[in-house]
Amino acid sequence: MTSDILIEPLGAPVDDAVPNVSRGGETRTVRRALILAAGRGNRLQPLTADIPKCLVEIGGESLLERALRALASQDVVEAVIVVGYKGGVIRDRLGSRFAGIDIRYVEAPDYATTNNIRSLWDARDYLDQDLLLLEADIAFDPTVIASLLNNPGNSIAVAPYHRTLSGTVVRRDSHGRVTEFTLGADQDKRFNTNHTFKTVNIYLLREKLLRKEILPRLCRAIDAGQVQDYYESIFRDCVDDKTLVDLAAIDVSASRWCEIDDDRDRDAAEFLFMERDAQFDYIQQLHGAYWRYGFTDHSYLYNMHFPPAEMFDVFQANLREIVTNYPVAQPQLARLVADWTGADPEHLAVANGAAELIKVVGNQFAQRLTIPTPSFNEYEEVIAEDRLNRFPLDPTTFELDVDAFAESAIRWKSDAAVIVTPNNPTAVSVSSDDVLRLARRLQERDCRLFVDESFIEFSRAGTAASVETMVEAHPNLVVIKSMSKVFGIAGLRLGYLLSADREFIDAVRGCLPIWNINGLAEEFLRTVGRYRKEFSESCDMTRAACYELYADLRSLAGIEPIEPDANFVLCRLVGSSVTGPEIARRLYVEHNILIKDCAAKSMPEADRYLRIASRTLDENHRLVQALAALL
Repeated sequence: MTSDILIEPLGAPVDDAVPNVSRGGETRTVRRALILAAGRGNRLQPLTADIPKCLVEIGGESLLERALRALASQDVVEAVIVVGYKGGVIRDRLGSRFAGIDIRYVEAPDYATTNNIRSLWDARDYLDQDLLLLEADIAFDPTVIASLLNNPGNSIAVAPYHRTLSGTVVRRDSHGRVTEFTLGADQDKRFNTNHTFKTVNIYLLREKLLRKEILPRLCRAIDAGQVQDYYESIFRDCVDDKTLVDLAAIDVSASRWCEIDDDRDRDAAEFLFMERDAQFDYIQQLHGAYWRYGFTDHSYLYNMHFPPAEMFDVFQANLREIVTNYPVAQPQLARLVADWTGADPEHLAVANGAAELIKVVGNQFAQRLTIPTPSFNEYEEVIAEDRLNRFPLDPTTFELDVDAFAESAIRWKSDAAVIVTPNNPTAVSVSSDDVLRLARRLQERDCRLFVDESFIEFSRAGTAASVETMVEAHPNLVVIKSMSKVFGIAGLRLGYLLSADREFIDAVRGCLPIWNINGLAEEFLRTVGRYRKEFSESCDMTRAACYELYADLRSLAGIEPIEPDANFVLCRLVGSSVTGPEIARRLYVEHNILIKDCAAKSMPEADRYLRIASRTLDENHRLVQALAALL
């Protein structure tokens, strides 16, 4: 798979404009590659204690060996490798021939005290013919090389800039020619990265350019003592001086590539070069940080339209103080949550997400728990199996029969019961009247009712359906809330528990660490009150997008969606033998979309159900199209 090449003819005679193209119009084969592999890789310690950086492995094969195989696949027959740190290890590993490529070695004696411009100069005797220049700390697909070789002139592999990349960037004109080089050291906070491309550190350089410009400039730079520079400074100067006007910036983002500088890069590369099925299996173990892996997450459930950009500006302005100082403790946190909810601060316990509270409740305040199923698995997993009473919901509507549920809890002599409204994974709500009637019924039997309202702002009734304002009239009523979901701040981890039972609240607080909430989460609580209007609008957008997703899913054959009252849709697969886990895997492997199958849920035919989170309208439409193709 190669990327599009945006190079148009220069209109000059063939001999002057593209001297390495034959009269028949075919690109001459590039026989030589020059690989800079002298570096130590200090940021990859301890992996590089005994081997050079280029021999660090990705997917069981070293970076250098991967590069040589890729070059061999594109008919390169000679590789010149500049070695420095542990150069003998490289020689012993590769010898004089590898993957059909003849290997020559050049020593970089001053590698420890100079930069890569000196390594390039050390190999100056080999800058006498067309060559591919690359650094040995890059993992890449062979198609990256193929994309460069499709261009008759000089070219550089690039990819559109994004914030996770650092280093040299270029800009190009409408014909794809490089118009500006900006090294990393020249990019300050005000540098505009719009319309820039990150260099991949792989170049195709033709003989004429090497002889006339690169080699003379390189020698002058070394003679001037500029041994701490990067070789990109040579290209920058050529572009600035208009002596290099035909350097094509080839977008290779359709191929896989990754520069390896530290353990984070190495982890990213390991994932990137896995087979798609292996990636899917790996993702199932992560439980988060999905944004790092480049797929569309229709699995986790959160507000896509909040917080507004202005809130992040506030965080940025105070970031140093937030990071370097201790956050406040429970009494102050409770007051901050109360500022938003209007609740009595003495009735609140604030936690590191609702998950922390669920763990506390299951471990400390529930001896015999009754819960409708299917529901949020965390509630089932925090209590021993012999202390858990599962009450199955109606398998057709998934609506809760409150009276039957109360009878089941009473028969089982539960001291605690949980309901989630809107429920996860069904997105079906229980009315506030039914919740309060259930609370009164259970109070007669000393059973505390926990009501998880984590998605209630996304319901059609919104906060009007909440029972938070009713806790004082119902001593056994406890509301649990994940703020992470409705506010779109899953990484900050915020949740709270609300009850008028002061003794219970004090006991819950006593189970929490003094500093269980981080400073950024505290800053969010201090700031969010300024954005009530924006929050309300974000919930409206979330609700509308989800209902449109539901309508589109209804049009698909082979799937029956349940009408949602939240920001996700539960779907039943019908009419074929394909299972939810199979569909979830294929959606990722074939379409780069992650959804949640319900095979682990406590429900009949669980493997026939999918839970699909609503995102933006465009993302939802792409999901529906992908499902249509699979079903």
